Amino acid sequence: MEQIRNILRPRRKFIIVCIVVTAVIAGLLSLTQPLKYSAAVRLLITQRATFTLDPYTAIRSSELIAENLAQLTQTSSFFERVLQSGYKINAQYFSGTEQRRRRLWEKTVNADSVRGTGLLKITAYHPDRSEAVKIVSAMSLLLSTQGSEYIGRDLIVRLVDAPLPSRFPVKPNIPLNMLAGGMLGFLLGSGRVWIEHRRKRHHGALI
Repeated sequence: MEQIRNILRPRRKFIIVCIVVTAVIAGLLSLTQPLKYSAAVRLLITQRATFTLDPYTAIRSSELIAENLAQLTQTSSFFERVLQSGYKINAQYFSGTEQRRRRLWEKTVNADSVRGTGLLKITAYHPDRSEAVKIVSAMSLLLSTQGSEYIGRDLIVRLVDAPLPSRFPVKPNIPLNMLAGGMLGFLLGSGRVWIEHRRKRHHGALI
């Protein structure tokens, strides 16, 4: 490790320039993407027959169902139901080829089960904050009323956290992207210095 530091230290200004340049480029690229707000809800998944199960099995069963419902939200059939749910979601936002519509839907919504709880968190991302709220509201309604049609079990899906929109855009995450760009710049700069060092050593320029 000390040897690597000794090799990189004389070229630290070059490495710093690489870090700054890649961080700035990452920030500028982030600004070219549309800013998106988020809205999130949480649903509690339970079963009417849980009284016949021990607590661990009941929680594990609810967790598996939540995971299945999370996968369900990515399907095209569920997407179509969301658009037709009556929340007057702007369908023009998802216009285009079927491939584009599905790809955009997958980027718009995210569903994750909270391990060990039976909770399902659903988040929608959209340039319009109100549209994000509409989408998660429609999704929570459909899962509450029609979830058993997909899973085939006697489910109870309760809304435990109402839609909560973000105050500011959350995508793209410019600080995180710039940090990742800076790390990439460090790796590229350090790699360049190391390659030059090995090349000089190979040609006898270093003893």
